[in-house]
Amino acid sequence: MATARRNRRQRGVILIMLTLVLMVVIPMAGLAFDVGLLYLIRTKLSAALDAAVLAGARSLSRGMDLASQVESARSTATQYFRANFPEGLYGTSNLTFEATVQETGYRTRTVSGVASVTAPLYFLRLLGQDSARMSVRATASRRDVNLILVLDRSGSIDQAGATAIVKNSAITFVSKFAEGRDRVGLISFSGNYRIDFPPSMTFKSSRPSIIDKINSLVMSGNTNYAEALWQAYEQLRNINEPGALNVIVFFTDGRPTAFSGSFPVKTLADQRYGDGQSPYTSTTTLYNMPRSSCTDSGNKVGYLNVLFSGDYPRYTGGVMRDDSTSTTMPEDTLTTSNYSGCAFAAGSGWSYRMRMLRDIAYVPDTDRHGNSTWGYKPFTQPGELFPPGHPYAGKIRPDSWRAVRYAAYNVADNVATRIRNDTTLSPVIFTIGLGGTSSEPIDDELLLRVANDRNSPIFDPTRPAGLYAKAPTPAELDQAFLRVASEILRLAE
Repeated sequence: MATARRNRRQRGVILIMLTLVLMVVIPMAGLAFDVGLLYLIRTKLSAALDAAVLAGARSLSRGMDLASQVESARSTATQYFRANFPEGLYGTSNLTFEATVQETGYRTRTVSGVASVTAPLYFLRLLGQDSARMSVRATASRRDVNLILVLDRSGSIDQAGATAIVKNSAITFVSKFAEGRDRVGLISFSGNYRIDFPPSMTFKSSRPSIIDKINSLVMSGNTNYAEALWQAYEQLRNINEPGALNVIVFFTDGRPTAFSGSFPVKTLADQRYGDGQSPYTSTTTLYNMPRSSCTDSGNKVGYLNVLFSGDYPRYTGGVMRDDSTSTTMPEDTLTTSNYSGCAFAAGSGWSYRMRMLRDIAYVPDTDRHGNSTWGYKPFTQPGELFPPGHPYAGKIRPDSWRAVRYAAYNVADNVATRIRNDTTLSPVIFTIGLGGTSSEPIDDELLLRVANDRNSPIFDPTRPAGLYAKAPTPAELDQAFLRVASEILRLAE
């Protein structure tokens, strides 16, 4: 009898538990399934919309006018959204998507997107709820860009057979930016610099266009990093648009071999390397030299450069004019700065370059823009500074090729630091290095420093971080330019 009562009690407990399962546990599990499905659909919908508006903002560079750029952004956003959230995904229906492009701030455009979809419900149908409508929104903005492309046109590029590749890569690069919104300019340099294409929003449609100017470059001469960088910065300062993304993209295939300055005349007799009377004279033997023959003792403005014997630096030369007005103007053009009576103005060919040793007292402590010739490349070896007892003791020697090269390094490094320290425009510098030779390899450290790349030994996280992209061979140059373009467009977002 007791056993029967116990069995009846057990059956009662089971019945109660079954009732609880049917009334509570299963509905709760069903609710959890539906909620989980809704969460999955919303997450996927939101991710697809984010990708769409981001792609749309990046595509604002396509098209030759504003209307075509807006249409490109809308079309690209739609394609990205449909690819990432196709019709009927997870049993959804009634999918809608809309993208708009608006001016939301000074030099800033925003792509906005809204997407809606009907999501199915399963267990909640028992309560009369068959589906749920959900909607998400997202935006992505793109600042317009002020970009100065600085291209090395030194002779080593042509000697390496890379002229056509450099031009094609540069043309592909500038094509990534938006006509009518972005402002793009071109400066080319060897020992001198030339403003080939002043910054313009019609850089593709102007005649001649920036593409025409790139194609017309002639590769010849030395490598004056600092002056080209400074002139690019001057272009950005003239534009003066803090609201835009201000960028300098600097391309070179070598190390600096020249720098610009305001050079003091040698008013005292002294001793120095080379007699200054013929090209390629000794840099190991000291000669007595009288004071300069210049009739005007004012400083001589131009550039000094390192001269090569074969593939190796051996001598110094100058003073040459550091600005060029045309593609046919030779690099070794005498400075127009009061050179009457100067030894470097006499003679012909290479000889007048060497004769600057009779006219120029020393390398000044700054270039003509106030950027120091002293810095991370120290003058520690004998013969780089005038020795104690010399009339110009402690000054950087213009008759030492190593001293002139180190000064060129230091000026370039200091120019880049000064540009980054402009907290109003906040310029970002990108550097691209091509190959080099066994005797003159590209200097990775200097280009990392100039760009403030995160791998730079002096990376400053408080200043705009750029990027150094290296192309060991000409075949890899296009990818280096595209990598920089992608990074610029990412920063513009």
